[in-house]
Amino acid sequence: MSESTLEVDTEAAADAFGVLSDDSRVDILLALWDAEQSSFEDLRRAAGIDDSGRFNYHLDQLVDRFVRKTDDGYRLTSLGANVVDLLLDARFGLSPSPIDEPTNADCPACGERLHVYYEDGDMRLACPSCETVVHYGFFPPRGRATRTAEETIDAYSRQVWRDVTLAHRGVCPHCSGRMETRIEVDPDWAIDVAARGRCRDCGAPYSFPIGLHLLAEPAVVSFLADHGTFIDERRFWELDFVYGDAVSVVSESPPRYQVTITAGAERLEVTLDEQCVVVDIARHVPH
Repeated sequence: MSESTLEVDTEAAADAFGVLSDDSRVDILLALWDAEQSSFEDLRRAAGIDDSGRFNYHLDQLVDRFVRKTDDGYRLTSLGANVVDLLLDARFGLSPSPIDEPTNADCPACGERLHVYYEDGDMRLACPSCETVVHYGFFPPRGRATRTAEETIDAYSRQVWRDVTLAHRGVCPHCSGRMETRIEVDPDWAIDVAARGRCRDCGAPYSFPIGLHLLAEPAVVSFLADHGTFIDERRFWELDFVYGDAVSVVSESPPRYQVTITAGAERLEVTLDEQCVVVDIARHVPH
């Protein structure tokens, strides 16, 4: 799999972070977020800066990169809006309440029930007995702050479903760059066969069960819906084929992997190649 093609201008990045190192400038960005567009005086008052000269100095540091000056006043640039997005997800504030909730999914290593843990923005699906971690991800503290534990877990599961759908279509959930995915047998992980993705542009890695990858496959979505299971309404670890023993190696040359999904008396057999591309689907209906 190719390495990252991204080149970072570290000097420009350090300069940009330096511009944001003053809390008055952060106040200006937040005030513009609320107002969308504002005149000089309205923006000064909204930012809570009494001294006009001091305000003008800080605003000048933001203009062009984070703030755009127009004939009608000031507004955020796209980069400025992205900075505010980062501020609003509350990762720089106090940590919200942690979560430790049991699930109905079994640990693939020891068979004990997995738990969902959340702390400081980190979401883990792990075993409390053998400490095996089968899933790890980030969920912004802001999303936790206004939800109950159950609502937070539901929201996170939907977020993962969205990210895997993007990765399945070759789009990096992190930077929207080009994703490449391959299947690995016996990865350094808790499951026997895994899908491993890496963004060709930012280098971000993604590892997930093949069954989770298939939640973006139309035939799988349709099959489950026919049996009353709607994947965007279920936590992904509740689906047996995601963390169970549903994956088998059916051919080594060429590499072929099969995921068997059972619903009622029917089963769906999905065959994938080494790049995690579906090459065959067979639906078996009992006679």
